[in-house]
Amino acid sequence: MGHWHYQLMWHEPNTPDFEDDGYYAIHEYFEREDGDGWTESPVTVEGYSIEEVKKVLMLMLHDIDKHGVKDYEQ
Repeated sequence: MGHWHYQLMWHEPNTPDFEDDGYYAIHEYFEREDGDGWTESPVTVEGYSIEEVKKVLMLMLHDIDKHGVKDYEQ
């Protein structure tokens, strides 16, 4: 089974004719033998305690520093 991490991804504008600047979002990114994949929708930050939410945020920040930004391809 592959490993996953949080991944900051750049979403291109939806329509090239419209003045949409695109955006960044965090996804779960999966490293697999048959090619990499990621969650279709960005992940949320939630937890059952304040400490759990802080831990998720710290993990996200760590993974952004470690893995950088990838383009989101639909």
